[in-house]
Amino acid sequence: MAVGAIVASLLLLAYALLGNSDEDKILHRLKELASAVESKEGESFIFRTARLNAVFKDALEPNATLSAPELPTTSGAREIAALGGQSANFATDFRVSVGETDVRIDGKAARAVAVVTFTGSERGELRREKRHVRFLLNKSGSDWRVASIDVDARSEDQPEARP
Repeated sequence: MAVGAIVASLLLLAYALLGNSDEDKILHRLKELASAVESKEGESFIFRTARLNAVFKDALEPNATLSAPELPTTSGAREIAALGGQSANFATDFRVSVGETDVRIDGKAARAVAVVTFTGSERGELRREKRHVRFLLNKSGSDWRVASIDVDARSEDQPEARP
């Protein structure tokens, strides 16, 4: 019985380490980025920027670009981290989730279009927005790194968030 549990555990570990498809790795990368940009309670601008720098160093290409209608187009992983560090100034309790995602892989390049939900409190009002976000990724070794993030404009027909 114990031997069976050990074998099952080893098989599960081998699948987790070796069995991930490129699509799974890309989805994991996008969810990792979404989790990273969420606000953390009591986190200062400096600590938040440093935390984002650490995550973005591995997740983004050094010359990655971010484009969103409300923000200046920003290039460079460190510059995107600095911009992300400021997000707590605009919304508190900021959450990001990645929903339905279409991934297309072409050799060492990939495109992903995801429905991303942004939720946060702004001046005491809970806001929720769903946006389509396009990602370009490049394969680096066995990992995928994001080369660009393009956020669509907010749609006016979205329902307001309720507490």
